[in-house]
Amino acid sequence: MMRTRRELLGLLGGGVLASGCLGSAPFHPRAYDDAVRVESLAVDFAEDKSGLLDVGLQVKNPSSDAASVSFVDFELWVDGRRVAAGQQQLDAALPPNAEIPLRVLFPLAAERVVAVTGTQPLPVRVRGGVLLRFGTTERRAPFRVQGSRRMTHVPPLDAGGD
Repeated sequence: MMRTRRELLGLLGGGVLASGCLGSAPFHPRAYDDAVRVESLAVDFAEDKSGLLDVGLQVKNPSSDAASVSFVDFELWVDGRRVAAGQQQLDAALPPNAEIPLRVLFPLAAERVVAVTGTQPLPVRVRGGVLLRFGTTERRAPFRVQGSRRMTHVPPLDAGGD
């Protein structure tokens, strides 16, 4: 049995409307790729093998639905070598189409550290993501930053980078 054009268009239109989900950013398929901006970055290790990665983020909700920030994950490279990775659970409200500042302090630990003897800053790279939760729907908004930082101690950097 053939359906009329009007019935087909009605079915197609209803399917498009029903396919929407929480956390979608209409007409912006890559909106979450630009939703997090790194505002500040500090990292160092101490002689006692502890360290701290301090990341200041500006997080944008590109959706018209309210969200919460569930966690932030990271990977840290120093002088081309991956030295740490981890995540931190959070619970921060993010209103629809809004931006919030978010400062995340990641405690670090190394099996051993060596003192930095040179005066030159070391190349540092961090990449990670912020998980936004819209009810049961989740969206990960990635971030990356690289630069150079003066450090007092680092895990031994004699192994090759990845």
